[in-house]
Amino acid sequence: MEELTELVQKYSNFTQPMIDSLLTEIKNIQNNYSYRKFDVFIDVRNDYSHQAVVVYHKPPQVGVSLYQHKVVGKEALQENEPGVFHALETGLPSIGLLAETQENRLIHQRIYPIKFNDLVIGVTIVESDISNNILNSFRAKDTLERYNDVSATIQLFGRLDLAVTDQLVDSILVFDKLGNLVLANKTALELYKGLGYIGNIIGLDYNNLSLDGTNFKSILNHFLKVKVSKNLVEKKEFQYLDHYFTIRKLLNQENQQLIVLIQNVTEIKHKEAEIISKSVAIREVNHRVKNNLQSVISLLRIQQRRLESPELKQALNGSISRIMAIASTYELLAKQVSDDTNLASALNLLVSHFKQLNDTQNITVKSQIDSTIVIDSDRIVTISIIVNELLQNVVDHAFSHDQAGTIKLMGIIDHNIVTISVADDGSGFALDQVSTSSLGLTIIRSYVADKLKGKLKISSDSTGTTVAFSFNN
Repeated sequence: MEELTELVQKYSNFTQPMIDSLLTEIKNIQNNYSYRKFDVFIDVRNDYSHQAVVVYHKPPQVGVSLYQHKVVGKEALQENEPGVFHALETGLPSIGLLAETQENRLIHQRIYPIKFNDLVIGVTIVESDISNNILNSFRAKDTLERYNDVSATIQLFGRLDLAVTDQLVDSILVFDKLGNLVLANKTALELYKGLGYIGNIIGLDYNNLSLDGTNFKSILNHFLKVKVSKNLVEKKEFQYLDHYFTIRKLLNQENQQLIVLIQNVTEIKHKEAEIISKSVAIREVNHRVKNNLQSVISLLRIQQRRLESPELKQALNGSISRIMAIASTYELLAKQVSDDTNLASALNLLVSHFKQLNDTQNITVKSQIDSTIVIDSDRIVTISIIVNELLQNVVDHAFSHDQAGTIKLMGIIDHNIVTISVADDGSGFALDQVSTSSLGLTIIRSYVADKLKGKLKISSDSTGTTVAFSFNN
């Protein structure tokens, strides 16, 4: 009793009431007269290795134990004792399954789940030596005939509709009206072999092979209750141990056969989990980039306050504004899951940060951006930098000191061509007199042409200036 408590506390997080349930099971085992000739064990799941661990053993009171050495405290592996994990996972008894002991001996197991409320906390295992008769039942001489009876197989599947025949690449199990497996394809045999089942699964009953926790009687009752036709397939997704499956069940009423099709989607689930993990990692990277850029901005502002030259202060302010544009974009990227970013959200956040950084009390910024436009994360940073440069140019050059003005930021999409424009009602300028050495204009032209593979258009007169750039989305 003390050893069981110690092992359970070591390998699981069971509460005391759960442990008490296991101790009660020990008393039931010791008082069960039918167990006097058998080795009886209690196994619980090992939370660290996700295998099972033996926490109790009652040797036979009549006859000799199948074990020469102590096995309490040792692991029971899925590939050696599939019935243990079948019962732990589904809550169904596993009767008549083969297993291999820790001493490499082939034995026969009857396994019953131990439940605490509705939770399976362990299993009771009754083991006996395997006889020649039992071996012969798994090597039945008609097994080969079942596989080679091509005409019967074709006849069986010929009666099924496309919902089944389209799934022939999946595991196929056919059970007779008593729930015994009479036919299985190669994929099914490989599936159960991979789950640790020993020997030929042909002849085993449905409950021993059920992976989704359903029993044969409940399945038949369900089909009969809903008066299901032979053309209707029931579909379900579930997890078994570390595997993920999609299962389809069809009752062939003509032959009174239950056809079960199992699709292994474990690899797909792992890929989905990997994508989610990478997405979380990317979001964390974006968050750190944003924080680092804000730290750089803080340092530049400190430097800016120490400068006396207005020209140097303005130049440094331009650099701060560019970094802020990048930081605001990464702030948005850090909050989203998908790789695509809503253009309106990105630019509205940019404008908000731009106003905080610049003196725009007399300037009104109006945004009108199509809310359906989404841009990939790589190009959204480029767009933010371009728009920031355009806004900065307006603030620096379009209006004289304390002059009121309006900036219109627009974004439209037409036949997958996105056009973003920044227009002001300032004094305008002569295009032929713009310095080609201007850093802001150089950035704009370079980013539009090289990074967006787009086109830039600038128009200006005495009523204001409009700069627009377009690119294929």
